[in-house]
Amino acid sequence: MSPGATEDRSLEAVPPDVARAPWYRSPLAGKQATHGIYIEIVVLALILALEDKGVSDAAIVGTVFGAITALVLAELYAYYVGTMIGTGRRPTGDELRATVAGTAASLVATVPPVLLLMLGVVGLIRLESGFTAAKWAGVTVLAVYALAATRRAGLPVRASIVAAALFALLGVGLVLLKQLFH
Repeated sequence: MSPGATEDRSLEAVPPDVARAPWYRSPLAGKQATHGIYIEIVVLALILALEDKGVSDAAIVGTVFGAITALVLAELYAYYVGTMIGTGRRPTGDELRATVAGTAASLVATVPPVLLLMLGVVGLIRLESGFTAAKWAGVTVLAVYALAATRRAGLPVRASIVAAALFALLGVGLVLLKQLFH
């Protein structure tokens, strides 16, 4: 490899069972996963912060969707400015469209916890149940991302499950930290 060249791990041999998995070629298995995990952790922390605060349903909805909007705009702004700083040129229209699509794809991670929380807000389930389900859905999403990452990296199923469980402990740690200071 020449100096300054970067290694492309996508060309390495991938275990056949992983290469056949439908998620392997999904945008969610690429760079968007990084953004999805980041956004998921922020949303999980936000849900934990809102729980038991006695805020109105409208405040919960506004805060959650306002934070998600701020994260998306921050990601797009960072990409735009970062591209200009790193390359000395403005991103092309195609690059911007790809970034917007990738950012939208990264939001998939927030759907389970936000949906469960909104079920509580609109009264289909108790609000407390919505918060509880949202917290554990967030932890589960983090574990699923870790499982997908370790499988994509070629770890055996058993090792991948163990790694996913350990990474899920990060989410559990957020939940427990909130309980400790509640």
